[in-house]
Parts: sequence; structure tokens; C-alpha cells
Amino acid sequence: MDMDNCEFREALQILWNITGTEIPGYTENKEQIEIKRNLYSLYKDATSYYKSALEKNPEVKKYLMDRGLSSEDITKFHFWYADSGISLYNYLKEKWYEDELIGASQIFLNVKSRKDKFIGRVIFPIQNLRWDFVAFAGRIIGKWEPKYLNSPASDIYDKSSILYWLFDARNAVTKNDQIIITEWYMDTIALHRAGFLQTVAVSGTALTEKHITIIKRLTRKIYLCFDNDKAGEQATRNSLEILKNKELEVKIISLSEWKDPDEFLESGWDFVELINNALSPIAFLIEKNKYNLKSIDEKKKFIAEILDIIKNYSDSIEQDMYLKELAKISDTPIWILYELFKKTKKAKADAPEENTSWEKNQPSPEDSVIALILEDKKYAELFEEHIIFTRAISDKLQKLLKDTQSFKKWLDIEEKEKYKALAFQFTSKSLSQEEQEKEFIKSLDGLNRFYYKTLSEKYKSLMNAWDNDALMKYSQLLQTAKKHKIK
Repeated sequence: MDMDNCEFREALQILWNITGTEIPGYTENKEQIEIKRNLYSLYKDATSYYKSALEKNPEVKKYLMDRGLSSEDITKFHFWYADSGISLYNYLKEKWYEDELIGASQIFLNVKSRKDKFIGRVIFPIQNLRWDFVAFAGRIIGKWEPKYLNSPASDIYDKSSILYWLFDARNAVTKNDQIIITEWYMDTIALHRAGFLQTVAVSGTALTEKHITIIKRLTRKIYLCFDNDKAGEQATRNSLEILKNKELEVKIISLSEWKDPDEFLESGWDFVELINNALSPIAFLIEKNKYNLKSIDEKKKFIAEILDIIKNYSDSIEQDMYLKELAKISDTPIWILYELFKKTKKAKADAPEENTSWEKNQPSPEDSVIALILEDKKYAELFEEHIIFTRAISDKLQKLLKDTQSFKKWLDIEEKEKYKALAFQFTSKSLSQEEQEKEFIKSLDGLNRFYYKTLSEKYKSLMNAWDNDALMKYSQLLQTAKKHKIK
């Protein structure tokens, strides 16, 4: 994990490839691995073809150099070209790839047509954190649409978990303790050429939870630098929403009158100044407001809108900082904003939460068990005999199993009535004592599945947080579940 800056699951997969040692539930089976290995190989050969195609089309290379790229840049950033719809297919067939695998690569419109979907485009290869080529993006030469064409998801490419050029940028991200995220590939390349090696791009998609998980392993400081247009503004807003309350320091680089980072760099200005003057999320939203702050009514609406956003941040220090920013920009006394903010927070606290009534009225998976044990101690014996995943038993149920009388005293009137009602639902059925016991044992199958799911999620979370002891527990959990045929 330290050497490759990868997560726990990826580290296990790498070690599986080296040692052949499988870990149930974590490493893939041999058939899946074989398919992926063949796809990696196919993509490597496809990149060789695209690379040679660029050399055979000097007019495309001239086009790239006319855009300010040097021969060294073209080599370093893997600029290639898709020159023919059928030649690539024939090239891959000569390498003995089957049509099924060629189709799975998602490079062609379909295997039957044999047409490369990227034909006539400059190729940007996309790599994962292990340097494998896993997808392509193609940029059209000229003014046709779409400007960029991206590979769809495949067996080796999940765009929600890959950031363009992170395989090369991760050491710089760690060293600088910050990451710059752009919207497009050329923006990232332009910033790398300018020395900002901590730059990556979203691969034709929005910022995702998986991206954030990967980024948090490298740094806690994120600079968003999307295009200065409506689409870029919306992408920034969407990213801010998903980045909220993730314990990250988020800033937005404002490009002012320039349309994108590439254009800014061409102007000759110092990008460091933009980084130093980057905006906080609230400052960005304030800057982009469409209200006339000279109008009292519009100013009120504007303040109410920003306060409604600030209330969703959980950190009080962050809230206070944003309130002060709002006071300064809106020219409003800070004490007035504090008062308004208190009312906004109270309104949120008083508002009914989603699923609140459901959660209060619906019994938990353990409640029926508790109700029946309170009704008759024999159910405690049956529970302890048939329950499998004892580590998942709640504190409440453990307290009941330890001392029933003390547990009864601990319950309030509302809970006592709830458990009586649950016990009545079970015992009122026209069943013999033996049938009731069988019905209870059957219900424990569902509780065992619930416990298994709970423990599985817990251990997976701990493993992603680098808890090595959790791997042993998770492996034992899988073996126990397999033994008892629980899925």
C-alpha cells in the first residue's frame, strides 16, 4: 500500500498476481484474473499500434506541435493517433486475440463492423495506478462534435475510480500535500508542462466518492480548477456537494476572464497566484451569485440561500469561517448573520428527518428476539444454541442474556409495551409449543444473515482503513458463512 499508494484491496490483488495466493472475498478467481490480464495485454498492443500510427501521419504530429507541444511532450504524455477503422482490428487479430476479447475491450463500435470508434482522433491513453493502460480518450481534430470521446466502462476500467494522470502525479501530490483537479486532459497536461505535477483530471465524469477515497490517501487539500463556463461552474458545484463534510480542505481556483487553465498559462501569468488566491467553497458560491445585492429583497434571498448551504457543514469552525466571509462580501454585520444562522439551524433541527417515523415504528432485527426472551427464557437457550455470529450481538441483547430481571427494570414503559406487542404477534398464532420453537429457530436464519452482513461491512471498512487484524477476522467470517451456507 505504501509503495504503490493503493488501497488495501488493490494491494492484495497485486500480491495475488505475484504469489498466486487467493484470499476469499478479496482476490478475484483465476478466470476473472485471466480475462483482465488478456485485456491489459490487448490494450498494451493497441497503444503500440496508435503510437506507430502517429509516426505514419506527420500532419497530425504537426497539428500537435502547432498547438505548442514539443516532441518531448508528445512522447512523455503519450499523444497517439487512431488512423484507421479496420487496421487496428487486423493488427490485433495478428496478435491472436479472439473476437470476444476484442469486443470486451470497448475500443470498437462492434466486432462485426471491425471499426475503431476513435478513428480520426488524437488518442489520450488512460492508466490505472499500476501503470496499466485501461482505456482511451479521443479528441477530434477540427470542430466536429463530440470534442472528446471516452471509453465506456469495461472489466478493467471503472471511470468513477480513475483520475487521469494520477499514476504519474501521486508522488508530487504527496510531496506538495495538495492535488489540483481539472476538467479535461489538455488542462492537466498544460499544468504538468508548467511544473504543477500534482495535477490530475476527472476522466470524462464527475468527481465521485471513489475518487475522494483515493485522494484522501495522498492529501487532504483539494484545488478544483474547472473551465470558466456554465458547464465548469456546474461541475464545480456538483463536486463541492460531494466533497462536503469529508474532512478535506477544499479550494476553488478562479480563472477570472480566462476560459481554462491552458489559456491562462498561455497568457504568461503566474498560476501560483491563482493557487494562493483560491476561493473557499462559500466564497465561490458567493462570487457566482446572481442576485443584485443593492436590492434589499434580493440581498435577503441571497443571504438565506447561503445560510441554507452553510448549515449543512458539520464542522462549527468551518461554519464560523464561512459566516465571516458572508458578512464581509454581503456587507452585513456579523451579529445579524449569527442570529439568522441560529434560526436556520433550529429550523433544520425541528424539521422531520427522512425515515424517522419508520425507524421509530419498525422493530430492529433483534427486537422480536428480545421480546420472546422476555416472554419465556427458553427462547434465550434456543437463541444461544442457533446463533452463529456472536460478535455482532448488540449491547442491548447481551445485557438481556446476562440478566433478564435487571434488563426489565432498565426498560421504560414505551419499550415494555413495544416488546409485549411483538411477543403477542408471535404467540397469538395457532401453533403448538414445538411449532413455535421451530418458527423461532427459522427466524434466527434471517438474524444470522443480518449479523453476517453487519460484520462483513465492518471488517471491510476496517481493512480499507489499513487495519491488518480485520483481514484475519474477515477471512474467518467468510469461512463460517460458507460452512453454514449463509450468503
